[in-house]
Amino acid sequence: MANIHNYINKQVPSVLYCEKEYDLLPGERYGPIIRNVYVIECCVEGYGSVIINEKEFSVSPGDCYILFPGDTVIHTADSTEPRKGYWCAVDGLDLGFIFKEAGISSVSPFAPPELFSELCGCVQKMVAEWGKGDAGECLRETSCIYEFLGILLKHKKVTVYDDRIERAIGLMETKYHEQLSIDQIAYEIGLERSYFSVLFKEKTTVSPHKYLTALRIHKACDLIEKEHCNITDAAIAAGFDPCNFARVFKRIIGKTPTEYYKTN
Repeated sequence: MANIHNYINKQVPSVLYCEKEYDLLPGERYGPIIRNVYVIECCVEGYGSVIINEKEFSVSPGDCYILFPGDTVIHTADSTEPRKGYWCAVDGLDLGFIFKEAGISSVSPFAPPELFSELCGCVQKMVAEWGKGDAGECLRETSCIYEFLGILLKHKKVTVYDDRIERAIGLMETKYHEQLSIDQIAYEIGLERSYFSVLFKEKTTVSPHKYLTALRIHKACDLIEKEHCNITDAAIAAGFDPCNFARVFKRIIGKTPTEYYKTN
């Protein structure tokens, strides 16, 4: 079983310790303590506070909060209604990134209160699995961590990185000299044309057609200025029909191709 634990602990988040917490006596103050792992705490009864890096947060029933590695933490309990609850220590690659994506940090440690029942249920399951000692224990605990993280992210508007517009721009940059259409670009990146146009403008503030046209014109300018190409060759090399080139060129550059050629 040790070999299974070692393998899993290297690959995925793992539970390092769990406990049902009844050890804060009335008025008790515990800490300061600095841990090198993440701690998830759920308060189910009583009141008190948690002081994180000298900033104090009130804790009451229905609160779930995360403590980060390196935080200096002090726990306090109310003098008449001391805190009770569940907690677990977890670790693993990217946990901090996931918590921060969910809006949780050392200065904003609390999960949304409407998620408490679901989140506390996950922690209770971790506590129940902890210490069973069978070969599948770590797998069941890990599934609880993923469930916990999934609940956090499901209820949060997380921005997922989308590289499709960057890919579209890359196509324009490399194939501007070809008969490249907006329909073709949208097809290449897997989007319907009208939706692609909306996303592209949100990202760049201009339409795909305007972006591609300006790109081609500036490529033509480079050919005229740096390579000393004649106007017709520059137009064709930049992907233009020479018949339309002069009109579009003047609209974007403010000069005719001939005027630009003479001044460069």
